[in-house]
Amino acid sequence: MSGVRMDGRDPGAEPGQIPALPSESREVHHEVLRSHRPQESDRPQGPLPALRAALPVRPPRAERPRLPLRSTGKITPGSVASDLCWAALASGEGCRIGLLGDPGAGKSTAAKHLAQAYLTRSRGLVAVADSKGEGGWPGEIRESVAKLASAPLGSREIVFTPDPFGEPLDLEAVARWQWALAARRCRSLVVYDEIADACQDGEFPDDTTALPRVFTAGRRVGISAIWGAQFAQLVPRAPYECSSCLLVWRQAGNALAVLRRRGYTDAAVEDVIRALPGDDVPPSQRGAFVLLRRGRPWDGRVYRF
Repeated sequence: MSGVRMDGRDPGAEPGQIPALPSESREVHHEVLRSHRPQESDRPQGPLPALRAALPVRPPRAERPRLPLRSTGKITPGSVASDLCWAALASGEGCRIGLLGDPGAGKSTAAKHLAQAYLTRSRGLVAVADSKGEGGWPGEIRESVAKLASAPLGSREIVFTPDPFGEPLDLEAVARWQWALAARRCRSLVVYDEIADACQDGEFPDDTTALPRVFTAGRRVGISAIWGAQFAQLVPRAPYECSSCLLVWRQAGNALAVLRRRGYTDAAVEDVIRALPGDDVPPSQRGAFVLLRRGRPWDGRVYRF
């Protein structure tokens, strides 16, 4: 009897070594392989068809309809937007932030949140140029910058609210005061709640110098500004081109054309801006906005404070 066990293994093989087939079994094994090799006549003749042509043709997928924003429920907290807006404070620079939206959209609420966030990140003063006189801002109230001499400040928050029966608030005087603070190395944030009140036909008047420089040169000396507007076409060029962030509530028509011309939007985000909730819903359901940065793509988020 040969030295091959009943299970076909070689008793002399080392453990773990693959056993060799007996010679007779190898010949039978090779013969079986040869018998299963395809013959030339069995192979397809001519060139093989392309894979794409062999696959079933599918019709192009139709574009999925956009859902209304308020049905998706994908809202990012406004605190995330606030962190992005004030990021430059960490390096000692000032920030310029724009708020653009219809009345009642949520601009004032956002401005108050942003102002409080500034106080936690900076030792500077916060002043509100409440040219509309709507009130509701925290801080010591003064009618004008001239009233500061007779009533010194006792806190870091001040609200310039004009007498409704007197002269309107002079935003250029507020800007000169902010530059005077910078000269004394005092950082500050001024909320210009309606920047169009200081403009004529969408441009700063020729006799204003301090207010345009808040946007064009204030960053390097720690001057920060928040500007608000209801009509995009009434905002001068400097606030658009010098703002680090622009918060936009629902807009349509000419406003979107202005934003695109200023380098803030494209077709995708414009569709989202049109769909943001506005006066067609109760006030408690409004306040959604997008955050835009000039020359950069939209981050794909919708925020609300």
